[in-house]
Amino acid sequence: MKNLFFDNLPLLGLFLGLLFGLALYYAGATNRIVISKMLKLQDLTLMKIIIFAIGFSMFLLYLSVALNIIPMEHFSIKTMNYGVVLGSIILAIGFGMIGLCPGTAVASFGAGYLKSIYVILGGLIGAFVFARSYPVLKSIGLFENILGGKTTLIYIGEKYNYLYHGTPWIGVFIGIVIIVISLAIPYSISKK
Repeated sequence: MKNLFFDNLPLLGLFLGLLFGLALYYAGATNRIVISKMLKLQDLTLMKIIIFAIGFSMFLLYLSVALNIIPMEHFSIKTMNYGVVLGSIILAIGFGMIGLCPGTAVASFGAGYLKSIYVILGGLIGAFVFARSYPVLKSIGLFENILGGKTTLIYIGEKYNYLYHGTPWIGVFIGIVIIVISLAIPYSISKK
């Protein structure tokens, strides 16, 4: 028997996207002022939430691998290349200047901050320009692999490079360490 909801990928994607947007809204990540205060180290509440979420998801993911709930074959690792590094730098500069990134801009628009449409349009224009210039960027070596291309922190299978060969329990431990770090971060560093 087919499950109408979970077997329909567009419907599942829409549902998960809405949940993600609600989580962003609830955490304050749709408010560019909250993001700006985080980047200025004036209010680190959002940073604590983000770091906690990273640690918690890493903990759950590697725990599910260690307990054979999720087979390692289901992992899909993206390639690390110079283009990813350059794109990350461009994203970080824009994020720091405006206080929104593509994901938070869509959620921010949905929350009623209509000026975030400029970030969304900028992202769409940027994607179009990137797609049109891809052959040139590839020809100059921007997509050459670095760190072995598809590389993971911890060994997850023969088809990927890795930095440390250990069991999934190492990932569980690192997730716990990240959670503890998130709890230890103060709520503010600089003066308001």
